[in-house]
Amino acid sequence: MALLEVENLKAHFFGRRGVTKAVDGVSFTVEKGEIVGIVGESGSGKSVTSLSVLRLVDAPGKIVDGAIRFEGRDLLAMSREEMRQLRGRRISMIFQEPGTSMNPVRKVGFQIAEAIRSHERVRHPVSTRWVHQRQVVCVWGSVMARGGG
Repeated sequence: MALLEVENLKAHFFGRRGVTKAVDGVSFTVEKGEIVGIVGESGSGKSVTSLSVLRLVDAPGKIVDGAIRFEGRDLLAMSREEMRQLRGRRISMIFQEPGTSMNPVRKVGFQIAEAIRSHERVRHPVSTRWVHQRQVVCVWGSVMARGGG
């Protein structure tokens, strides 16, 4: 079973001028320990794909079709509260704009460990080594999902 499975994802935005199909049939999988990059031109749907995985698409946007499974769980069937508890602890997003999401003078592993410390109650120090041992999976500029215990 893949860590993250996205099948035929469609996210559309509804406005006065009609429908904008921001994401129209995207499918991909991320295996535990795998690094996957989502690349494309500006406006091609990279950010909306990632926001859709986390169910963070705001109105007038809407996920209109597809399946999203994380660790075998159907994210589209989860309640808002279940998603809130999952985000930040098991799956999160690193936003595209590096100036607003990552500090260029600090190591990435340290920043990920810091995010984990802020979202989880841990009884031991969370270090860069601890992060690597848990096989952090990054979709560069988009989604970060953590596998392992």
